[in-house]
Amino acid sequence: MTRNQIAKKKHRLGQDELLWSATAFGWRAVNRLQAGSFVYCFLLTTFLGSHSAEAQLNIGPPKEVENVTVDQKLGGQVPLDVALTDSLGRAVKTGYYFDSRRPVLVTLNYSDCPVLCNVQLNALVETLNKVDLALGGDFQILTVSINSKETTERIRETKSKYVSMLTNQPGAANAWHFCTARETSIKRLADSLGFRYTFDAKTGQYFHPAMLAFVSPEGVISRYSLDVAFPADQIKLSLLDASKGTIGSPVDQFVMWCFSYDAERGSYVLVAWRLMRLGALLTVGILLVTLVPYWIGRRRNAVTSELLVSPTQVPAAP
Repeated sequence: MTRNQIAKKKHRLGQDELLWSATAFGWRAVNRLQAGSFVYCFLLTTFLGSHSAEAQLNIGPPKEVENVTVDQKLGGQVPLDVALTDSLGRAVKTGYYFDSRRPVLVTLNYSDCPVLCNVQLNALVETLNKVDLALGGDFQILTVSINSKETTERIRETKSKYVSMLTNQPGAANAWHFCTARETSIKRLADSLGFRYTFDAKTGQYFHPAMLAFVSPEGVISRYSLDVAFPADQIKLSLLDASKGTIGSPVDQFVMWCFSYDAERGSYVLVAWRLMRLGALLTVGILLVTLVPYWIGRRRNAVTSELLVSPTQVPAAP
């Protein structure tokens, strides 16, 4: 083997090692990083795989994903007149899924996504099987495809796949809605949610983040989840928060009162001052319940003793 052949082989082996390292890092990101980081890792792997002969590491994300992110629009309104087509081929509008009673969990995905959508929706199914809220009774889910060319038949297959995986949600078939839409409608809905994605003509795939948007029954954006893993307790708190008291038991509402959303952590945390205030109120209440009867009893005893000790007033003889 000549020196040039040896050099080429080392170069090829180095590129393969780099590709596999990036692939492994991308998969580790599924469980450890947020969606934006995962998209970057996935795109990096794809880039290296398609350019293995001349792949080089650059500082910063590829230009394809520079604008792939979620601009959180908390308090924003989801337009209720966006035209959609449901999995049965019926023309509907987004407002059809907001009934002023149940919050709606909104996701943007597409059926032919090679990795991220599957990871995200599989994780969501796993969480929904654990959360003690009823899909259909307490909340709904709206999943809209970002691929304007996706057919009704394809989106129906995707719905069937994920609904069949929900073993603890018997109402899922009528409460997890999968829809397609025209490009203009998709863009309008995505913009209202702050969901930024791009289409890569070379691969025919969409570069997009993972996002769950928790929307009130009236269509107001309450919370976001930008991870690919969704703890059941956080999902429940987010749904209770989005419902504004329309779902959940009195115990759930009390638990919700004890927690507050931390934007920096992206999760709900226990509020110490509320617990302290509650503890103070309970202490005062216990003292009142205990001491008031004691005070009343002492007062009655004092009056009785005074009557017994005081001399009887006898009228003077004439």
